[in-house]
Amino acid sequence: MTILDAFENAEYRNRISVVATLIKLSFADGVLDENEMKIIEKVARKYGIGDAENLKFLIKNFDKFSIQPTYSYDQRIEELYYLTKIIYADGEIDKEELKILKNSIIALGFPPKNVDIIYETAVGKIVDDADLDEFSEAIKKVNRQ
Repeated sequence: MTILDAFENAEYRNRISVVATLIKLSFADGVLDENEMKIIEKVARKYGIGDAENLKFLIKNFDKFSIQPTYSYDQRIEELYYLTKIIYADGEIDKEELKILKNSIIALGFPPKNVDIIYETAVGKIVDDADLDEFSEAIKKVNRQ
């Protein structure tokens, strides 16, 4: 295995972990609803793991994966965007979803001292229906390092 292969495998593992975490967040309130599934399918397709067999496997085994942060700051923000978006897909935010989201912010590699402000900003932007660019700008503003 070359270093490039290892990097690509790490990137693939990251993508799987993000989709698995989306599924975990979806099930936090006990139900994987249609709006949540649409987001999961969209992200899985974008990440190249969206075929039906992969999704069935991840839905059945989501709890076997933990989030794997990527090296790219912009990619981590994008992943946070989708994770935050999934918790509001059904129009409600559950306490368990919020707990998982806070843990995911740390797992994505954001500084622990900024978790609360990132969390509040992320949820606020999703509730306000911000797009990825607006979301990213807001997160970068509150997460100045």
